[in-house]
Amino acid sequence: MSSPTRATERTSHVNTGKIALTALFTAASLILSFIQIPIFPAAPWLMYDPSGIVCLIAALAFGPKLGAAVAIISWLPRVFLDPFGAPMGMVSTCALIIPATLIYARRRTRAGSIAGMVVGAVLSVIVSCALNLVVTPLYTAVTVADVAAMILPILLPFNALKMVINVVAGQALLAPCMAVLAPEGLGSR
Repeated sequence: MSSPTRATERTSHVNTGKIALTALFTAASLILSFIQIPIFPAAPWLMYDPSGIVCLIAALAFGPKLGAAVAIISWLPRVFLDPFGAPMGMVSTCALIIPATLIYARRRTRAGSIAGMVVGAVLSVIVSCALNLVVTPLYTAVTVADVAAMILPILLPFNALKMVINVVAGQALLAPCMAVLAPEGLGSR
């Protein structure tokens, strides 16, 4: 039987390594969110940033809450520069990483990570298109009907391409990152 002191020690234990890595993931995601890459020539105003890859790896390593925290905190400074796009980025990134993490938590295999990332990517694309219907008319001179007309030729392919990049990069980086984190007892494995 454990004493009350030992039980308290276990429940109040703070993993400083996990805190440090969370800060590192957040900083990396923040820096990468400022890298804007035009990936869709039909809509050069839509930019891809690779910050979602870092959030995805953080979530798969440490769980959906921490992954969402990395995504939201890393997007917060962008709110001042892009008050409409940054919240959309937060929601879109969380739509990718939360389902990916929940599915991966049940099946910690390559197939589980692929299934989770694909489900998250599909949800993120749907959420991104839906948010554009609501948010874009608020800050541009286009109507909801104009945005709806852009879904199939512009928004859907752009967001799908964005998710393909995130999923492929996430798959390429997941095993090496988990291999580094696992021996330290910091990954979710």
